[in-house]
Amino acid sequence: MAQITTDLYKTIADAYALIDDSLSSVATNSRTALNAVVDVNLSYGDPSQDADAALEIELALLTPFNIAYISAQNISNSVSSLLDAVKAINNFVVNQTDGTDTAKVKLDTFVNSVSWDGGTVPSGWENLSTSAGYNTTDWN
Repeated sequence: MAQITTDLYKTIADAYALIDDSLSSVATNSRTALNAVVDVNLSYGDPSQDADAALEIELALLTPFNIAYISAQNISNSVSSLLDAVKAINNFVVNQTDGTDTAKVKLDTFVNSVSWDGGTVPSGWENLSTSAGYNTTDWN
């Protein structure tokens, strides 16, 4: 049976952990920008102290920043193809592992044999694996 190496698994898991981290902040950062536009006259003020000028700025920027925020939410909610990839690699590991252990034990053993930076599985990889339906409670 062909089995992937722990180095390959780690490379993929690290990359996907970074994707998960980025996705979790994209909507938040977009919302911060939208709030700045909405609060332009309250928080940032208009240099001329002209309320009409501040309103003009807000009206000019509100629609595109709101659309960008909605798009950011859609991006962070569209992870099904990422989860399919997580399932593919984790199922491959399980299916290529000899023995009669349960799938969970096989995957736990493999994942815990990886030399993770900092000694623990990246939280983003753990989050994606959990979202894909894997029990990660026994991962280091």
